[in-house]
Amino acid sequence: MNRLIRVLSLLLYQILLVLLGPWILLARFLQGKRLPGLRERLACYSRQRRDLLRGLQRPIWIHLVSVGEVLAARPLIEELRRRFPGRGWVVTTTTSTGREVAKKSLQDSKTVVLYLPWDFSPVVRRAVRAIQPELFLCFETELWPILFHELASAGVPIAVVNGRISPATYHRYLWVRPLMEQALSPVSLFLTQSPQDARRYAAIGAAKDRLVVTGNLKWDTPASLSSDGNGSDRLRALLNLIPVQLLWTAGSTHPGEERILLQVYKQLKGQWPQLRLLIAPRHPERIPEVEQETERAGLKSVRRSQLGEVSRGQALLGSDAVILLDTLGELTSFYRISHLVFVGGSLVPHGGHNLVEPAALSRPILTGPHLHNFQAVSEALRQPNGILVVHSAEELEQAVRRLLQDPAQALGLGRRAYAVFQENQGAAQRSADLITLRWGNRLRETEKVRDA
Repeated sequence: MNRLIRVLSLLLYQILLVLLGPWILLARFLQGKRLPGLRERLACYSRQRRDLLRGLQRPIWIHLVSVGEVLAARPLIEELRRRFPGRGWVVTTTTSTGREVAKKSLQDSKTVVLYLPWDFSPVVRRAVRAIQPELFLCFETELWPILFHELASAGVPIAVVNGRISPATYHRYLWVRPLMEQALSPVSLFLTQSPQDARRYAAIGAAKDRLVVTGNLKWDTPASLSSDGNGSDRLRALLNLIPVQLLWTAGSTHPGEERILLQVYKQLKGQWPQLRLLIAPRHPERIPEVEQETERAGLKSVRRSQLGEVSRGQALLGSDAVILLDTLGELTSFYRISHLVFVGGSLVPHGGHNLVEPAALSRPILTGPHLHNFQAVSEALRQPNGILVVHSAEELEQAVRRLLQDPAQALGLGRRAYAVFQENQGAAQRSADLITLRWGNRLRETEKVRDA
């Protein structure tokens, strides 16, 4: 009876996709939102792309959502590449920004970057036949029932890596537990960020004997983040940051947060005219919206892409112009040269964003209270007072004011964050060890057969 319920739930899931899919596409079209890579999402690959996939000869397929997941997965991918140097890779993403960062940071002669195929049986089946993976790694919260079912039918083992389930997602999954139990049954290994995540996976249908807590891969941000002297000097010159000036970077911001940041910045400029603000919206396509918000606040703004070379950047930047980051892959570099960092998606109920990168750079971190998507990371940083959590514009202004008045306090905040970062590293090594233990022989044997 339970099996029948699970099969019926999977069937209902596909029927809903067929019924709702065209309406979702129409809504995006009417809103003027592009959907790049439509043919790839339908697994209709060009002849050239199919030839590239055949050349990989049974690759490891890893699916990542967007930019944050691509960057977090790099240490694990690099470790597995070291252990299985002859193995090809397919990296799929959901977003165009994630795809661009994956192409820049992960793509090489043995790696093909694609959009994830839509979770519909004919589409997924076509993708699996074209890719022919030896192993499938699914990152964090990406649980796709049809994809998992088709991979299992093709004899492809599945592992969830860096697994996490936010409280809101967990409650939604409980409503559709039969579907989730069916979706998770083909997964051989769940490598979760925390014991709480493991308990949530078990509650929605994951087999308890397949759950292992390995920690959060985001803590394994490469150590090279902390040293980039030449690049930092170039960015300081580009922004015309003379030694007495202070840069405050607000990363991954969402609607509603920019208005608060601009308000606080304008109030602080009277006392600290040397303070500069850089805003990096989570979604770069919102830059025009943030420009309008800046104008309404009575401030000027300049896009990072407009600065170009140092001489042009110095000419465009006024003493109070807000810099808007409209390029991909540079946020970490700006964190590195910042005196203060605010991590967005947290003053509004979005769930927060990556706190690890500024911690890895010993930056003083401010954030809002909405951190449920990064609960384990935020709690680890909160315990030794490695971050400052603010709840309003007033609290944000007071916190920034205190850190500007007391550089020693700001320095201590950054050092405590870095200490937490160091203590929590190792998830990539642990995850790679378990993957190697489980499927290492299989991966080596197929490499030998392929090379024979």
